[in-house]
Amino acid sequence: MRIIALILTLSVCACKNDLERVKAITSNNLEPVQTSSNAVYMFSEKGEKQSRLEANLLQQFDPEGEEDYMLASNGFRLVFFDSLEREDAHVTAQFGKFEEKKRRFTAWNSVVLVNELGEKLETEEIVYLVDSARITSDKQVKITMEGGTVLHGKGLESNDNFTQYRILQPSGEILLDDNQTENDGENQ
Repeated sequence: MRIIALILTLSVCACKNDLERVKAITSNNLEPVQTSSNAVYMFSEKGEKQSRLEANLLQQFDPEGEEDYMLASNGFRLVFFDSLEREDAHVTAQFGKFEEKKRRFTAWNSVVLVNELGEKLETEEIVYLVDSARITSDKQVKITMEGGTVLHGKGLESNDNFTQYRILQPSGEILLDDNQTENDGENQ
C-alpha cells in the first residue's frame, strides 16, 4: 500500500512540474490569439517542405513587447523531411514551444525522437534549431540503436534527422567480449 501511495505522489509531483512550466510560459493572464485542436502546421524553406507539426492542442500567443510563439500541448508529433520530401525522422512529446523569430522549437516531457533507421532517442527535453538544422539537449538521454544496443548519458548534439549524433557525457557499462584482455584492451 505504501508503494502505491509513493507512486501516486510521484506521479502527481511530475505532472505538477510540467503544468507549472506551461503556466510560466503563458503567465501574465496572456490569452492565446488563436487556438486549434488537432492542428497541422507545415514549415517550409524556399518552397520545400521541411517539417510538419501535428498537435492535439496548438495555441498561438502574441505578447506585447515580446516575441510571439506557438505552444503545442496534450501531445504532438513533429515530422522532419529530407530533400525529396520523404519523412526521415519524427519526434513526439507532451509539450512544445515554437519561437518563430528565433526559429527554435523546444519539446519537453516524454520526448522520443526516431530516425529512418529506427534508432530512438528518449529524453525529457530537446531543442531544435531550425536555421542550423541541429538538435540539442542538456538532459539525460537514452539512445536505442538499430541492433538493440542502448547508449546512456547527459547532453546530446545531432543533425535534424538524427543520423549523426553524439552524447556529450556518455555513461554506463562497457561489455568486453571474451577475446579482449585486461592488459591492452585490444582484440586478439
